[in-house]
Amino acid sequence: MTIRTRNAARNLLSLALSAGFVNTTIAQDQATYQFEFIAEWSEVTHPVGFPNNPHFSPIVGATHNDQLSLWSPNAIATNGIEIMAETGGTNALRSEVLAHISNETADQFLLFGSIPLSPGSASGTIEVDGDYPLLSLVTMIAPSPDWFVGIYDLDLRQDGIWIQEVTIDLDAYDSGTDAGTNYTSSNSNIAPHIPIVNLSNQFPFAGAPRIGTLRITRTSCVADLAPPYEGILNLEDIFAFLTLLNDQDPGADIAAPFDVFNLQDLFAYLDLFHAGCEEPVE
Repeated sequence: MTIRTRNAARNLLSLALSAGFVNTTIAQDQATYQFEFIAEWSEVTHPVGFPNNPHFSPIVGATHNDQLSLWSPNAIATNGIEIMAETGGTNALRSEVLAHISNETADQFLLFGSIPLSPGSASGTIEVDGDYPLLSLVTMIAPSPDWFVGIYDLDLRQDGIWIQEVTIDLDAYDSGTDAGTNYTSSNSNIAPHIPIVNLSNQFPFAGAPRIGTLRITRTSCVADLAPPYEGILNLEDIFAFLTLLNDQDPGADIAAPFDVFNLQDLFAYLDLFHAGCEEPVE
């Protein structure tokens, strides 16, 4: 980037801030994300009672709004969560999500591949609508009585701006529907069901590290931050980035030195802006 362009960027930043162009009300319609579930669960990381044939069931979930929560700690598991956690089945949860779609609290049912042997990984692509920016995903720890990993109510669009990337450590959860205490316990239904709990401090997970990580990365054009979207870039996109920079949002921290918000981040964004949106960022 030339000195002339850098000076123009400084002037644009000053103008945008002084004129009130920087705001936090920018809305965005859609974004595309790639997720990768990296399962680290193994006999080495979790030696206590580790089972044969360690695997994870198909990854299942939904995109939804804040009027819906598919699951959360301390909540009672739905029938769909119960069946997923105990058997790896997805049909009951699919039916629940379709009902939520009819009620306009969810946008889409998500179903991705399993991890047939842990350690391992699975990935997929998710299209997220701005009216349904929350993401929930689950997968059974198998074999187990009713244990699973997942994320719940993850907001991918914060303050009107799609997040660029997030990595989440995954702990084991007990769905509260089966009383088994080890991986291969016989079925022992709990009636009534008890709340979902985090098992990281309970047998057989106490003292062991995380089960794995879930990394979610935006792959749609990272420079396209404001309407009309669809890869069409204009000054509104620059003003949207200035909003992030002014608020010291992690999404604006795109250039070294990281954890410092300065003109280097703006210059990096202007380079992305200049490159355009012909190809998605991988």
